[in-house]
Amino acid sequence: MNPYALAYREQQQLFIFDRTYLLGTLLKVGGLSTLLARFIVQFFWNPKVALVLTLLMLALSAYMTWAYVRESRKDWTTLPLSFIPAVFIGVSISDNSLHFDFLTSILLVQAGLLAFKSIKSKRTLWGTLLTIFLYFTAGPAAILFALCAAVNEKSLKSLCYPAVAAACGVIAYLTALVPTWTEAFTPVFHYDLDATMPLMHWGGWISLPATVLVCQMVKGLHFKRWPAFASGLVLLLLAFIPANKFSDKIKEGQPNLGAIFEHYTVNEDWDGLIKACKKAPWLPRTANYLNMALAWKGELAENLLKYDQHGPDGLVMTTQDRAVDVAQAHLMFAMGNVAAAQDVAFNTLSSLHGFCPAMLKINAQVELMRGSYEVADKYLSLLEKAPHYRKWAKEHRKYLYDDAAVEADPILGSGRLNLEAENHFIMYTNPMTELFPILDANPTDRRTLEYGLCYLLLAKDLNSVKHFIEDYYSSPDSPELPRIGQEAMVFYSEYSRNMEGVEPFGLDWCYEHGVQPETVNRFEEYKKAAVAGSSALRRFRETYWYYLVHKQI
Repeated sequence: MNPYALAYREQQQLFIFDRTYLLGTLLKVGGLSTLLARFIVQFFWNPKVALVLTLLMLALSAYMTWAYVRESRKDWTTLPLSFIPAVFIGVSISDNSLHFDFLTSILLVQAGLLAFKSIKSKRTLWGTLLTIFLYFTAGPAAILFALCAAVNEKSLKSLCYPAVAAACGVIAYLTALVPTWTEAFTPVFHYDLDATMPLMHWGGWISLPATVLVCQMVKGLHFKRWPAFASGLVLLLLAFIPANKFSDKIKEGQPNLGAIFEHYTVNEDWDGLIKACKKAPWLPRTANYLNMALAWKGELAENLLKYDQHGPDGLVMTTQDRAVDVAQAHLMFAMGNVAAAQDVAFNTLSSLHGFCPAMLKINAQVELMRGSYEVADKYLSLLEKAPHYRKWAKEHRKYLYDDAAVEADPILGSGRLNLEAENHFIMYTNPMTELFPILDANPTDRRTLEYGLCYLLLAKDLNSVKHFIEDYYSSPDSPELPRIGQEAMVFYSEYSRNMEGVEPFGLDWCYEHGVQPETVNRFEEYKKAAVAGSSALRRFRETYWYYLVHKQI
């Protein structure tokens, strides 16, 4: 069970203490289980806490199963069997497309079974009422209650419980409380609408009534204590075989690295993000997060080639469908293209099965940049109702209706200048096309400037690099030309004097545009090392010359 995958769930929802939100959720089919799940998941912003809470809930599930199937408190023979449902449930909730209320709904069912076990009179009436109550508070998981109760009672009267559960499902569908028949009767109720639920998730459901049935059979056969315990232990160990296979299938389809990257990104732990990205730096999306962390630290141009780079996709990899791409929202925001960041963040915010806190924060910040204070106020009000984000929201309230405060803030003020180049939400064709007008409006934005320079450098477009330096690194107020830019121009200067079709320029141009003499001297050393062979080139691995000649894009 990946703690970062669990922590990623916290970014798929926002639990808020608001009467309308609480009642609106509670009054839906399965509303109580949904509300409990969202309340618990709000604490998952810490991966360790997420893992501990999840394991405690699975342990509680195992204990409640045991408490239901045992004959007395001293009966420990069924204890191993009681862990089987928890094993399959634990595997299932590793799938982020399966909502966490899959677990809380089963816990509610198990609590209902314990309550039902303690009832001594009018059991048929109470069983029927509990089935109805559980259907509308825990969803179709109430069918599990009905089946377990029927198996445990072993009477014809008990068959009314599954019948009542089925009737609840029919009524829920016919009254449009649930959209489809499958959601009315199966665990698909807890799965993302736009995805197909794998059959493996039936294991968490079937294993509960199956365990109750097996325990009844063990009791019926009158096994002695130790043979019964040993048999249950063997079945538990055997259950780990399909559970492990299911777990492997889930891992194949889960963005586990993406969940880790998102955790560090939303917590602005850039050193942690850089460390995490070292696990698979060759992947374009990994490089996106790595380079974004460098940019936020102000080290993008300085440390770019300390890592394995393979072209401009490592800076920003665009996708055709940006509707639910949280990574792209973060990247656009870091690049200074805040309008595009808001476009993606807004689409992502309304596409997930709950408010995404990180996307709410981006929307709030961009509205502050725009001066749309009424809209920003609404976003901040939502975040203030979530305990974990209350402090951040209150800190950003000071910018409402205060243009001077916004313009003085390094992020908000720079973003407001960037927006002067835009008058609509940007639906960009490629990242570089839109960086130019942003830089024209705000040439002091260092992150945008370095993203633009590094994009062209990684693309090995030296002629465009030259024009970029002329446009944005030539004024007295311009920052110092980064080392990799200097190395590119020294190389291109010599190349231009030796190749036809390229306008030649000498070292005088280089010196006038920020190239330092030591860079020229080091280039002479590089040329000697290139002749000497690979061993002599090792000390130049972090130079642009090495990237230009030896790295494929």
